[in-house]
Amino acid sequence: MPPAVHRKLRRKDLKEPDEFLSFFYDLREFLTTNLTQIVLSAAVVLAVALIVVGTYYYERHRDREAAAQFYTAFQALEAKQYKTAEQDFSALSDAEQSREVGRLARFYLAACYLGDNDLPHARDALVAYLADAHDPTFEGLALMDLGVVYERMGDLQKAEGAYKQAAVNGSTPNPGAELGIARMQQRLGDNKNAIESYRNFLGEHPYAPERQEVIEALAALGSEPPAGASVPQNISPAKIDAP
Repeated sequence: MPPAVHRKLRRKDLKEPDEFLSFFYDLREFLTTNLTQIVLSAAVVLAVALIVVGTYYYERHRDREAAAQFYTAFQALEAKQYKTAEQDFSALSDAEQSREVGRLARFYLAACYLGDNDLPHARDALVAYLADAHDPTFEGLALMDLGVVYERMGDLQKAEGAYKQAAVNGSTPNPGAELGIARMQQRLGDNKNAIESYRNFLGEHPYAPERQEVIEALAALGSEPPAGASVPQNISPAKIDAP
């Protein structure tokens, strides 16, 4: 077994600081030298954190206020207090233009104008809503309302265009839009396409509540309903009229 080797300590070695002390001294020197910068950096981080937290709670507060204002306006609309509802929805639309609640307020603002028979303002509100619409369901409803507005204003070609857009909006059939297209074609004197549209409507919706109305429109145009649209004998009249 080799003899143990003993290292001889020198006075110089004893005077040298170990690695931990060297690190501690270096750290203290770094902190002393950069203390101002460290404090400033910490202050910036704290300020950013406060801004983020403050913004979050401010947005939640805005959400609650907007929801309360929307509910109040909607209650006025349901009560047919159109002027009151118009003011509330208009204020909400202006205050929350870039948020969904503001966009939805424009849609209901148009409903207020339509209920009040203020057709030009209803048209403008619907056009403004559709320019920034994000919800396919409300977009389809807005297109239908726009078709109704144009039809009441006598602008039949624009009404037909709005109904056509509503008919292809979404993934489910829109019987109201399809019937609107046929009605506009008939009023515009486009009898050939009106007959085709009415017949297609009966073929696709043979038990729709508007069935008798469509049959009468076809009769006025000198046409008959398609054979495939005849009602089976085992279906009672009550079932025919069901939506």
